[in-house]
Amino acid sequence: MPPLMKSPLTLCAALTVSAALAMPATAQEPPALPSEPPVERTTSADPASEHTDAFATLNARASELGCDLIFRALAGEQQVGACADQRVLVSWGEDVQVRRAPGPVEALVGSDGELWVITRHQSATPLKALPSDAPRLPAGATSPPPSPETPPSAATEIRGQVLEASRGVIIIDLGSDQGLTSRQLIELYTVEEVPLGTGGETSSRTRTLAVAPVRALSADRAELALGLAERVPPGARARTTEREATASRFAPERLGGLSRLSFTLRPFLALGTVGAGTLSQASASYQLPGPWTAELLIDPLAIGFSRAGNLLAAIGTAIVSYDTTPFQVGLGVGTTTINSSTYQSGDSDTGAFGAELGFAISQKVRLGALDGLHLEVVNNFFLTSSAFRYGGTAGSAQVPAGSIGKSSWIVARGGAGFAGHAFGEVGLKVLAYGNGDRGSLFFTPTVGLAQLRGTRVVDCPSGPDVPSGLETRPDDLVCYAELSQGGPMIGFQVEWRP
Repeated sequence: MPPLMKSPLTLCAALTVSAALAMPATAQEPPALPSEPPVERTTSADPASEHTDAFATLNARASELGCDLIFRALAGEQQVGACADQRVLVSWGEDVQVRRAPGPVEALVGSDGELWVITRHQSATPLKALPSDAPRLPAGATSPPPSPETPPSAATEIRGQVLEASRGVIIIDLGSDQGLTSRQLIELYTVEEVPLGTGGETSSRTRTLAVAPVRALSADRAELALGLAERVPPGARARTTEREATASRFAPERLGGLSRLSFTLRPFLALGTVGAGTLSQASASYQLPGPWTAELLIDPLAIGFSRAGNLLAAIGTAIVSYDTTPFQVGLGVGTTTINSSTYQSGDSDTGAFGAELGFAISQKVRLGALDGLHLEVVNNFFLTSSAFRYGGTAGSAQVPAGSIGKSSWIVARGGAGFAGHAFGEVGLKVLAYGNGDRGSLFFTPTVGLAQLRGTRVVDCPSGPDVPSGLETRPDDLVCYAELSQGGPMIGFQVEWRP
């Protein structure tokens, strides 16, 4: 090995020769080499031999360590040797130290009193990220067709921050100048400090909020479209990723700290008589940050008018539920109308409507995600004559309608009970604004059938007989006439999430 080279010009020449001999070697300033534990001191068996061979100590120690020397160099009083297995031996006097290069060594080159270890650089690139040659032009063509853009690979990850977030639209501080493309997926995440025991030690944990595609792009900004019920606050971090998008239409995540206000108007015509009515519904609920939901529910809220008489059917309850993404279970208390002569006692009524009021208990169960595929059932019970009686059931089913739109669902609802109502309907639920988070608006038009039932007190000579099993005396005889109003129904529901 020639003595240590002293000039930058010599270094450049050496680098050029090294690159030509061993492609794809690249000459670059290497980082500081990490040191392995120093080896024990050694003493030359024949000190005189060190004058005849400048690398005697280095050669002997390399043989002991099983090092196949491929390059040797002198750096002042130090003997330096490169092994075939990326080890670098440094010997001075009686000391020998072993260091490790970041890659296979291609050369040892000196310049300006400094010894440089030239290593081979290796990299891994996904097949889909390799650029392709321009396709062969067909006859008469003047320019090749544009090739599809290739998203950055994980090896060239780009990082940024969320600048704005509103109603499912995210703005980040990355754009085409940073290498983004219109089809790139972006991971939106936060980094949380997690305590490790009672000693005060902490660790960082990354929590992914969403993986969303780039929808619009400028030089240094990008707009992302979040999926249904995904929430990302301003200030969250962003980075390119090769993961799949997290948007889900069948099982979107439950959002905490969310209010929901809903009202359904269902007018109907009373066939067989001159009359009409409405079988409506109203609710107000709040999803707590934890897995709990508080809800006020009025279902049904029905009024019917006809020449035969007026009818009222209503159930109002306050329900507290254990609410998660895959299911909801709740229990509530309230009041209900009782439009059945079987259970009417005359102790509590609603005046001109002829219905009685009673204490009610509701059970609510939902299987599936609120904004995805689910089945929901509400059972009602009422208290009469010191006993609980079954009061009726209302149910609904919801299925994402992928062929109709990205934010639409087919819904089917129905129910009946002693409150004095029965109905069935089908409709299409549409997300008109937002992504299911705060500021979202839903519309649901429906068609179906509705019926209201009830009784009215009549004079016994002109009315039906007393119901069987009801013991009365002639002076307190009470007779009832059954009323029914029903016909085709249309409905329209509005749900707002402020």
